[in-house]
Amino acid sequence: MSICVICGKRKGKRKCLALSAFICTECCGTKRIKEINCTQDCIYLKEAQIYTIERVEEKPADFTRLQWDLFLFLEELVYKFLSEFPSFTDEEFLEVLNLIEREYQTRKKNLYLPNLYPKSSRGTKLKSILQEELAKLEKRENEFGLPIFTVDDFLKVISFERERIEKYMKENRNLGNNLFLQILKGEVEFMAMQNTKRR
Repeated sequence: MSICVICGKRKGKRKCLALSAFICTECCGTKRIKEINCTQDCIYLKEAQIYTIERVEEKPADFTRLQWDLFLFLEELVYKFLSEFPSFTDEEFLEVLNLIEREYQTRKKNLYLPNLYPKSSRGTKLKSILQEELAKLEKRENEFGLPIFTVDDFLKVISFERERIEKYMKENRNLGNNLFLQILKGEVEFMAMQNTKRR
């Protein structure tokens, strides 16, 4: 068995596709993504992602039907955005959610807060898209002329998504900077597949 090409100390038990050489399990676990440009088809990266996903305990959302619709709409908007910006990170998405959440909390108190902007231009673009689409939903009314969605509905959905991404980011150990967004993409694609089957 060969020696790890990274540390030169331990046995190289894993064939690293990115380096085309054998590396030890410790170097694989601690240097993946950060120092090694891992390929997406690496079985060790996939196993680590699955392990992380299994470790995160998601609490079920106690949404109303309308809040579920809002949640799925939000995720579809982000999914579409990711097709244009596939390298968008969990951290950028979290910042966008935090800012939108703060704005809704301020509005709930009937206070004015000027627009808050994310640090990245991609984050600013996503926030703008979300705000524009959510503003359209805010104007929708039921047959009695009352808003279909309340500020509380928007807050509950955005807070729930923010808490989810925070949990995944906390458990993410060298698995890339968009693990949660990969999960989100999988959820949206699964829901689209389910909707197709129902037709």
